Amino acid sequence: MPARATARRSRTLRIAAAALTAAAALTLTACGGGDDSASDKADKAGSSGPVGTASPAKDEEAAATDGQSGSAAGSSDKGKSAAPGVCASGTVKVEVKAVSSPVNHLLLVATNTSKSACTAHGYPFLRFDQDQATTPVIDKSRPQAPVTLAPGKSAYAGIVTSAADGSGGTGRKAKKLAVSFQGPGDGSSVGDKVDAPLPGGSVHVDDQAQGTYWQSSQAAALKW
Repeated sequence: MPARATARRSRTLRIAAAALTAAAALTLTACGGGDDSASDKADKAGSSGPVGTASPAKDEEAAATDGQSGSAAGSSDKGKSAAPGVCASGTVKVEVKAVSSPVNHLLLVATNTSKSACTAHGYPFLRFDQDQATTPVIDKSRPQAPVTLAPGKSAYAGIVTSAADGSGGTGRKAKKLAVSFQGPGDGSSVGDKVDAPLPGGSVHVDDQAQGTYWQSSQAAALKW
């Protein structure tokens, strides 16, 4: 083969090889550039939105935490406000009366002093002196319906101060009685507690002290 033809062929091969190398380089660059672009877009999408904005899940969690910060109902001496028509402190006068029979009993009287009817729901919460818990209620004394009081009318609850057979232990002398009213349905106290003076200034109470539901008559309150 002539030398001149051989030189032309070598030159052609070198040019073709260089072209192939350049094409491969461009292809790799294009692929790399596409990946970087997609990554940049993903990063921008993930960081979009105002700085410090909480997600909905975190907002709900924070709201739930805030909702738990309140105190439990009935945990203080002051209950929630009474709805219209509910007997509570401010519209009812509370008295404790001594009775001759049955023994170891007192009669709690709540008189509606307002100009509108009110309902005495459930039973009175009774607390002697600084007792942590209220006096238990006699379940069997539950009336068929709550007692509604017209203006000037009264509801009654019996208080068993101690066991007649001595089963309530040694007992003690109580000097104060606090009374709270219930609201409808939920059993929580409404209004402020009422301090009810005890007949004679004190009464003997033991571990069997208990009270009844509100009743429409004295006889119903003292039968238990």
